[in-house]
Amino acid sequence: MAENTDRTQRESRPSANPIRACVLMVNMGGPENTAEVRPFIRSLFNDPCIMQIPGPVRWMVSTMLATFRAPNVRQHYEHIGGKSPLKALTAKQAEKTRDLLHKRFPDLVIRPAYSYSWPRIGEAVEQAISDDFEKILVLPMYPQYSRATRGSIAHDLQKAVQRPEANNKIDVIEPYYDHPLYIKATVDLLHRALEKIDRDRPFRTVFTAHALPQSYIDNGDPYREQIDKTIALVLDQVALDNPVTSFQSKVGPVKWMHPSTIGTIRETGALGFKQVLVIPIGFVCDHLETLYELDIELAEIAHEAGIETFVRGEVFNDHEIFIELMASCIIKALS
Repeated sequence: MAENTDRTQRESRPSANPIRACVLMVNMGGPENTAEVRPFIRSLFNDPCIMQIPGPVRWMVSTMLATFRAPNVRQHYEHIGGKSPLKALTAKQAEKTRDLLHKRFPDLVIRPAYSYSWPRIGEAVEQAISDDFEKILVLPMYPQYSRATRGSIAHDLQKAVQRPEANNKIDVIEPYYDHPLYIKATVDLLHRALEKIDRDRPFRTVFTAHALPQSYIDNGDPYREQIDKTIALVLDQVALDNPVTSFQSKVGPVKWMHPSTIGTIRETGALGFKQVLVIPIGFVCDHLETLYELDIELAEIAHEAGIETFVRGEVFNDHEIFIELMASCIIKALS
């Protein structure tokens, strides 16, 4: 009987897949020291998917913006250790996902790539082509679609796939904003944050996502719709009083998505709440916009508004369920 059971278990396990595939985990990148802050900002604003103006003008404007903003942004990075942890965290996500998939795909390679840091997307694709992988999967570390993130990745890929060697090799993994494992991981982090709140006293939950210029949404970008869907699926599993959605990281004078996270926190204090739970949505690892904007800047604004307990929910980093999500997306793409 034991022998039959062992045979059944062996037969039910997925067999190893010999495909030679390379997965590029793509995120925005970040400066690894304060000297890299200015070129990083310039690269960001020189992206045609971020600033849709003619190339020479865009280069001039991005250079001016980087020069103007760099001193202030350097100070922000100094508050969180002098560099962005995003690249190290992305590398860790890649390593843990690779470990999880090793038995099923022994020849699978997972590498980080970045829109605004080295290795850039084009360089990573060139290397994967040179290494003669049968399949190249691009896994954007953005759960929701926006022109500024996944749209930018697609723009960079268009240049790379013009090479004949890339034909039929490259696939991009679709947004996973409503994937059951994404929702499960988000709910788990929400429960962890709720443990730091006195549930017997009134509190407000503020979901905060990165803002986009409102013109993006007005022109059909599905980002807001997908953010709302993610939050709705989370709230289907966790009953919360007084939840609200807000948007952070506005830059420049144009009209941005609203309400702003800063304005929402000030409103929360004005309404008399003494506790607030801030839950980042759409951020898959810590970087300046969580460690400085939320943990330092927003926490100070909350206390100035009379809020006594400020709790910032964690982001995924190397969360076990998030790694399972990454593995699940890869398995589906390679099946």
